[in-house]
Amino acid sequence: MARLPMARKVAWSVSILLLLNTGGIGVYNGITELADARTPLQKSVTLGVLLYGIFGLAAAIMLSARRPAAVWLTVVWAIVVTYVASTAALAYAGTDATVGAAVGAGIGALLLGVGVVWCARVVTRSSRLPG
Repeated sequence: MARLPMARKVAWSVSILLLLNTGGIGVYNGITELADARTPLQKSVTLGVLLYGIFGLAAAIMLSARRPAAVWLTVVWAIVVTYVASTAALAYAGTDATVGAAVGAGIGALLLGVGVVWCARVVTRSSRLPG
């Protein structure tokens, strides 16, 4: 039983770092690359990058404070990250991109997102337990 709190602490720290990393990069890239997006699909991807940046930073703040809002913020972040990962290759690579690459990127992003959402649920729930 002594190892469980340490595992939660590691998952919590990794989740916060992941949210901060994607959040910072997402805000920066979303702002700087918005003018370069040409097609509606490219614009949706770039807007998604900006959105996951904003939600990632907000989720990192809430998760570090162990606030319940971290759960819904990480859910939104995970949805947007999954959309961007699965759509970016098709939006920017055009005919050179394969559907398999888009699906693989989406699945990878989804798995990371599910892990962060799980961590947010566990950490915020355990902070509200009595005792």
